[in-house]
Amino acid sequence: MSVRLPRLAALHLVSVTLALLLAAFPARAEFMGGGYLSDSAGCDSYGWPLGTEMVRARLNAAQIDGDQSELVINFAVGGANTYRFRGNVVPGRRWRDVDGAVIWGRLYDLGNRTQIRILDTDLVPFEGGTVDEHTRQFRLRARIRNFNGMRGCSVTAVLMLYYWNRPE
Repeated sequence: MSVRLPRLAALHLVSVTLALLLAAFPARAEFMGGGYLSDSAGCDSYGWPLGTEMVRARLNAAQIDGDQSELVINFAVGGANTYRFRGNVVPGRRWRDVDGAVIWGRLYDLGNRTQIRILDTDLVPFEGGTVDEHTRQFRLRARIRNFNGMRGCSVTAVLMLYYWNRPE
C-alpha cells in the first residue's frame, strides 16, 4: 500500500505537469477548408487522375505564427500530403523547397524533391490584400511540383480556407 501511493502521486504529478506545459504553448493559427486539385501535368504515367480531385485542407501560415508554413491536403480515399516550407503564404514567382511526407497506405518522405509556389491568395470578400491574423477566410491557389513525390508531376491546388480557431 505504501509503495502504490507514491507511484500514484508521482503519476498524477507528471500528468498535471504535462497538461500545464501543453496549455502554456500558444495555439497555432489554423485555416481549414477544402477545394480541388487540377491542371495536372506529367502525372498520367503514374496513374494519377487527369481530371479534378476534390480535397480537404489545413494551412498554418508563417506570417501569423512566425514559424514555417504548413499545408496538409487530405484525400477522400484516406491519403494525406503534408508540405512544410519556409516563408510566408504570399503570391510570388519563387518556388519554395518543401519538407514533407505523404501517407498512401504507409508513410513516404518527400525529401527535397517537391516544391510549392503560391500563385494567388484572394481574401473574401475578394478585395485583394495579404493573409494575416485578421483574415477570416481566403482562396489559395498553389502549384505543386513533383506532387506526391512523383518526378515531373505537377498539379494546381485551389482551396477555400477559413480561420476556424481565430481568437475573437
